[in-house]
Amino acid sequence: MLRSAIAALAFAGLALPAFASYTFETAEPVSQKRVIAESVVWTCDGSVCTGDLKRKAPTVRVCKKIAKEVGAVTAFRNTSAELTAEELAECNTAAKK
Repeated sequence: MLRSAIAALAFAGLALPAFASYTFETAEPVSQKRVIAESVVWTCDGSVCTGDLKRKAPTVRVCKKIAKEVGAVTAFRNTSAELTAEELAECNTAAKK
């Protein structure tokens, strides 16, 4: 019985979406210490903000939601990928003015 429970918990852990740590940087310092965008609470220090997303790679769609809240984004990345200059330019079309 105990083995079955352990096996079930291990399988459930594999089935859950993994969170990845993300960072975005802004052209100007962010005035708030915490920003909510894409249902994530981002912790900010100056122009650098970090948060955890259930995504494997950064997307322009998420970046636009961030830019709408904080203004121009100069970088959006996780440990394995980041947006290109062209993707950042597209992202910033939604930037808060």
